[in-house]
Amino acid sequence: MSVRVGIIGPGGIAERHAAALTGAGATLAAVAGPDLAQATAFAAAHPTQGYGRATVHRTADDLCAQPGLDAVIIAAPHAVHAEQAIAALEAGLHVLCEIPAGLSLAEARAVADAAERAGRHAAVAHTLRFCSPYLAAKELIEAGESRVRHVVARTLMLRQRDTGLDGRPRDWSDDVLWHHGAHTVDAALWLLGAASAEVSGGLGPPWKAGGRAMDVGAVLRVPDGGLATIALSYHSRLAARDLTIIAEDRTLHLSGGRLLDGDRLIADCGDADRMEREGLARQDRDFLAAVTEGRPPACTVADVLPAMRVLDHLHRLNEGNL
Repeated sequence: MSVRVGIIGPGGIAERHAAALTGAGATLAAVAGPDLAQATAFAAAHPTQGYGRATVHRTADDLCAQPGLDAVIIAAPHAVHAEQAIAALEAGLHVLCEIPAGLSLAEARAVADAAERAGRHAAVAHTLRFCSPYLAAKELIEAGESRVRHVVARTLMLRQRDTGLDGRPRDWSDDVLWHHGAHTVDAALWLLGAASAEVSGGLGPPWKAGGRAMDVGAVLRVPDGGLATIALSYHSRLAARDLTIIAEDRTLHLSGGRLLDGDRLIADCGDADRMEREGLARQDRDFLAAVTEGRPPACTVADVLPAMRVLDHLHRLNEGNL
């Protein structure tokens, strides 16, 4: 039986979800967005064979009230992720929420609690956990006898203007801490096998457009003594998204969709964009399988609470609330 899915927020990342879901056999049954013309065009571009065009709604609440839906993908602006995820869960729908699950630890925890109360899945798009070079690194770490001592992770890009993944202007501002910070910190803790960390570091000054910090520097210390050094920037004209895993007996380096063990190539996706597209497709297939098989998704909101705790600490430290 095909899983009937609704998408809230028909932007660039939603395009990738629609392709992945329908490619895996799901039915795109509903689309919601405040711009009805955009939502209608999105629905028309992604018809499901044997079903036709998705129903279009102006609001997330209207979509969640549509009879017959099984699940919803939340790809709306960050500020409403937690609110919309909780509403969908309370409506009896399984949820795959784009990153981040919320803009605080309290919001993310509220989503996890709502999923438990509703008996529904709350997956979250920490897509790096599904990218083959990251999976290969995790497998090597878990198969080794020595511990990872240090993970050095950089996510640097130029994102001073409010444009989406598809290059179109948008009416909300991205957030380096809660967006790419969530990806990067979660990947580091996941590879270190840590459920908690001591945190030091800080955020740069607010940017004139949007009022959010555009730079983050942090050092995490996990209970077994392992470290993670995190560098994030939306001001960088040198793009970099790489991760170095330093263990006692080897050093792994992941960059551009390639994983190297010294000079030996372990995994190669061709480039980072292909790696992320394939990872998103793998992530969405896992979510659909979890819905049909009645098992937890591979990455739930509850699973990423350690990363959200780190981000929340950095945010509150920067606000002077610690």
